[in-house]
Amino acid sequence: MSLSRRSLLTASALALAGSRVSWSATGAAGSPAATGAGATSAAATGGAGPIILCWNENPYGPSPAARAVLSQAIPVACRYPDDEVDALVQLLSQKEGLSADHIVTGTGSGELLRALGLMCGRDSGELITADPTYLELPDYASRVGATVKTVAVDKALRHDLNAMHAAVTDRTRAIYICNPNNPTGTVVGASAIASFVNALPDHVTTIVDEAYMDFAGGQDVRTVASLTSGSKRVVVLRTFSKIHGMAGVRCGYAIARPDVAKQLADMRMTSPNVFAVRAARASLGDHAFLSDTRRRIVSSRTRITTELAQLRMPYAEPQGNFVFFDTGKPLAQFTEFMHKRNILVGRRFPPFENWCRITIGTEPEVDAFLQGLRAFAGAHSSAA
Repeated sequence: MSLSRRSLLTASALALAGSRVSWSATGAAGSPAATGAGATSAAATGGAGPIILCWNENPYGPSPAARAVLSQAIPVACRYPDDEVDALVQLLSQKEGLSADHIVTGTGSGELLRALGLMCGRDSGELITADPTYLELPDYASRVGATVKTVAVDKALRHDLNAMHAAVTDRTRAIYICNPNNPTGTVVGASAIASFVNALPDHVTTIVDEAYMDFAGGQDVRTVASLTSGSKRVVVLRTFSKIHGMAGVRCGYAIARPDVAKQLADMRMTSPNVFAVRAARASLGDHAFLSDTRRRIVSSRTRITTELAQLRMPYAEPQGNFVFFDTGKPLAQFTEFMHKRNILVGRRFPPFENWCRITIGTEPEVDAFLQGLRAFAGAHSSAA
């Protein structure tokens, strides 16, 4: 049996957390406080489980409205969700201000990224991406025959659009822009992306992954979904895994010109299940939850960057629910230090050997992380 990279990394991280980790199937493990945000908050205040700050998950979700429909959907789990998916597509088309034939749903945006990878690889085409960036699309595309070209991020750790444009050839099928980028957290302005798209050959598809856009803000920082109404091939991806806190439910969607949307839909392997579809519809309407979640994540993000500045640890300007920063030491040292404090942090992202991506957890989890960060900085400044 093969294991995914995520499974292997999680297993090794939990092993390093040692005897402090308990996965008991009885007692407190079955209570609401031991699941979701409750489990990680319990860890932050001395509970058995580790504080998981490595997967860019939203610990506050799913929303109350989504949780309610998830439990209520159990009796209809025996039914196919075709009509339910159509209803979600209609809701998404209203949200985006586009006709329904612009919308393609998927089992998380990950399925759609892989379908786009198939589109790149079926005739041994080229895919251009930043380095580092989110790897689901380039990794899958390379496995199905595509040639992946990587272009280093610029000095501010943002996508270098000029260099990416210079890398385009007749074999280029798509360019992937994760915006905000994972793992750096940086953004490219919407106007810059629009200019970039307009300068590309007509045969090239620009894939803009906006998984973290709900946490972003600032001048010219906004979705580029309007580009899908133009003449160029543009696909904008969204997910319910981040601001909606539904990473374990699996639902996402793409926005594209109708002919491009049909090509993408034809490459899908499956469709969302009834739980995902109903929870997505409910979460879209839970505006209070979405607003409060954004406020809490951004507030905690500011706490982290303020502390990093005080400790003189460089960081990339964050626009997601995570922060990418320079620990000043090989990442393995920082990872081991945090493991001893029962905190799981992000993996290594070459060539940034000293840098760590830290997910923004609950307020108590952030408290625990900042205490560990100060301790790490203090221990290494004393050693110096």
